[in-house]
Amino acid sequence: MKKLSFIIALLLCVNISFAQKGKVTSAVSFFTQGKLDKAKELIDEAIGHENCVNWAKAYMVRGQIYQAIFETQDENYKKLSKDPLSVAWDSYQKVIQLDDKNKFEKDLKTQYANLVIDFTNQGVVCYNQGMKTDDTKDFKDAVNNFKRVLEINESPLGTQKVDTTVIYNAGVAAHKAGDLDEAIKFYKKSLELNYEAGKIYAMVANILLGQSRAANEAGDSVTGKAKQEEAVNFLHEGHKLYPDDNYMLVELINYYLMGDTPAKAEEFLDAAIKQEPNKAEYYRAKGSLYEKLNQPEKAEAMYIKTLELNPNDFFAQYNLGNIHLNRVIEDHKVVQDIVDAKEYNAALDKVMEKYEAVIPYFEKALELNPNDKNTLTTLKELYFRLRTKNKVYQEKYDKTMEALNSL
Repeated sequence: MKKLSFIIALLLCVNISFAQKGKVTSAVSFFTQGKLDKAKELIDEAIGHENCVNWAKAYMVRGQIYQAIFETQDENYKKLSKDPLSVAWDSYQKVIQLDDKNKFEKDLKTQYANLVIDFTNQGVVCYNQGMKTDDTKDFKDAVNNFKRVLEINESPLGTQKVDTTVIYNAGVAAHKAGDLDEAIKFYKKSLELNYEAGKIYAMVANILLGQSRAANEAGDSVTGKAKQEEAVNFLHEGHKLYPDDNYMLVELINYYLMGDTPAKAEEFLDAAIKQEPNKAEYYRAKGSLYEKLNQPEKAEAMYIKTLELNPNDFFAQYNLGNIHLNRVIEDHKVVQDIVDAKEYNAALDKVMEKYEAVIPYFEKALELNPNDKNTLTTLKELYFRLRTKNKVYQEKYDKTMEALNSL
């Protein structure tokens, strides 16, 4: 009797085992028919059973089904899984672990080739989503997908292809995610492959300069200096290799204009102007450079050229007015040293005329940017100074005060 019971129990276990493996076979049938909901339901049931948990075929089938869920255009099937690619990837890793006789190697190579496309597409979707939401998580997801593509390509089952576009995109996504060290790693790899090198030299330099500033602010001047030197080397190396690359020129211009040696910016500004002689921003930048070098006449000429090319350039208009105002202020200082009353009054009248001549520059600037506080403040002081000469300036002063108070 005990022997009979044992045989019955054994047969029952065999039947259960066949039942679970039968679900895998049925899942394959539904999968080939395109019925992904039924296929998923059966493979999920089978894979959790002890008789399938170490069966390579079950994981192969699950990977194929979940990969198909990702690739399908049917929105109802897409809803079957939140992250089907991850399930597919994990399933294939399990197949590799269990398939000691390489029975599924050919099938895995086929699926891997498709996974490269799938993870690339998902990376692009995550990146585009990040551009809409400005959410670093989306960019990090993009990076992870691009890294998976690279991992697949480099694996024994991959094509061994070096995908320069994916490497570069991984760097851009990491940059957007704020993972700057990761971004630099991918950018430098792109440089080794000479992909988008013109852009990358400047992008890496920009990151390094930011890291330099952050280190200096944190009191780490050694790191700050090292990062800055590396950044400058990248800029110069890039410009040497790509002298006509506008992106590189702009970064070099900005670096020197903002740094301790602004005079060095002139070389790169001249190169940029030679490339684009009608671009107003370069002349305005050159005007700012000459102001820093205490060469107001040259600065004035550059601002005038800027406004010829772009009459609506607020900064050029404001800075041009400031140059004229500073000259009048210097003249006023000279007048204040005059002792003779008659001579003083005559000279003061001329200075007031010069103040009055400055006003149109700032009124034009205010037209271009009605809410600029600096312009309003300057006009307020000019109107106040001239209010006794003409009642119009008193009225303008009152209106300017109202505008300032409303800001």
